[in-house]
Amino acid sequence: MAIIGGGISGLAAALELVQAGPEHEVVLLEAQPRLGGVLETVYDGPYLIEKSADNFATMIPHALELCRRIGYADELITPRSTDRRAFVWHRGRPHPIPAGFSLMQPTRVASVLTSGVLSWAGKLRLLGEMWVPPRQLDDADESLESFATRRLGREAYLNLVEPIVSGIFTADPSTLSMQATMPQFLEMERRHGSLIRAHLFAKKNDAAAAARRASGARYDQFVAPRRGMSHWIEYLTAQLPHGVCRTGVRVDAISSPDGRTWKIDTSEGTLEAEGVILATPAHVSARLIEPLDGRAAELLAGIPYASSAVVAMIVRSADLHQRTDGFGMVVPRASGRPTLAISYSSHKYPGRVPDGQVLLRMFFGGATHPEVLDLTDQALLDLAESELRHLLDWRGSSPDWAGVIRWPQAMPQYLVGHRRRIDELTAALSDHPRLQVCGAGYEGVGIPQCIRSAQQAAKRLAQALGLPLPLNTPLIEAAPPPSA
Repeated sequence: MAIIGGGISGLAAALELVQAGPEHEVVLLEAQPRLGGVLETVYDGPYLIEKSADNFATMIPHALELCRRIGYADELITPRSTDRRAFVWHRGRPHPIPAGFSLMQPTRVASVLTSGVLSWAGKLRLLGEMWVPPRQLDDADESLESFATRRLGREAYLNLVEPIVSGIFTADPSTLSMQATMPQFLEMERRHGSLIRAHLFAKKNDAAAAARRASGARYDQFVAPRRGMSHWIEYLTAQLPHGVCRTGVRVDAISSPDGRTWKIDTSEGTLEAEGVILATPAHVSARLIEPLDGRAAELLAGIPYASSAVVAMIVRSADLHQRTDGFGMVVPRASGRPTLAISYSSHKYPGRVPDGQVLLRMFFGGATHPEVLDLTDQALLDLAESELRHLLDWRGSSPDWAGVIRWPQAMPQYLVGHRRRIDELTAALSDHPRLQVCGAGYEGVGIPQCIRSAQQAAKRLAQALGLPLPLNTPLIEAAPPPSA
């Protein structure tokens, strides 16, 4: 069995398939010289800097459960217990996002009324969401912008929802699918006619759950590897038998002349496998599948990806003269600023920089600002410094550390109609049960969703091969953690 792609999805699929036993060989092929995909950590002296995601959610349990299965749970840490809030840039300074405002569901009236992010007209329109009639086309998809504007008003969308969503998905909410990204809010509208009424119903029937929702962003439902994402990836890899993972091997083509055995043409020769899992970006999978199934390839190629850049800077805390007593700040597109968001990474998790310094990760590009990525690295650094002076009143002469991380075509965009596309793709691939796909392009972009996608792909392949795979059982005895 062959897995193509060595990011978190490919590794999770491999961890499942090795349970079939040593008589069923598993090989993972990765074109790059390292495993982990976008998950990578920079270790530079006392500094620990994540190149992409710096944590993962536990509400969807698959990543946390995987850590428990391999004996890694003790290596996970939660965000700091103080100042668990985020900010939004508005009228020249950071403002706290209203407490209880969870993505687009207002649950605390007082915090909305006292917020400096909305005018009184905007506040009243948002709170009037209870009386906005629900849309009648229950099964039709809708853009996130359309839904949020319809339910909460244009001002709340522009000042709150748009920057929050753009910061999460690096996407344009006017094209983003509600069904594929935030179906829970569609369900609230369908069942209760209103997002606010849905919260009141939950509060009446489950006070504890309602209180958790009313706290807004659930920072205690996120965890991070204490020693960085790269340490976690190394630990995951150490659970696989020696020889499973082969890096620096490019896959050029796959074929199955008899529909059962697969031939995999690589930069190091041809391999044969009983089944294949493509844990590559959708556009890469499309290229590999095209000779086998034109319709499946067309559906895969139709999933667009956005590029982004992260500028990480370490500065002295004394040189920042705006509020950083939180976990980060999002910047509305309407502000005209090129910055999408700033993560106050060292405030979220300890052990990232020494005392007296602050690690800031600034996000640029995405679907809304693609032109920024045409800049050179030096121009991006200059832009980031200028933005930092404007947004956080940074008065230092130069950062103590700075670096540019580029992620070309790395973030899948779930456009309106994405769910239907995935349903059609599933139907097309049902003709090839020994070929499976998994990853961020299909059922969720977060780390837990990628792991879930990989485990489901492994299960489907095992069923197609008739393997009694004991999925989600403890893996082989955990190896000692590699040193960071």
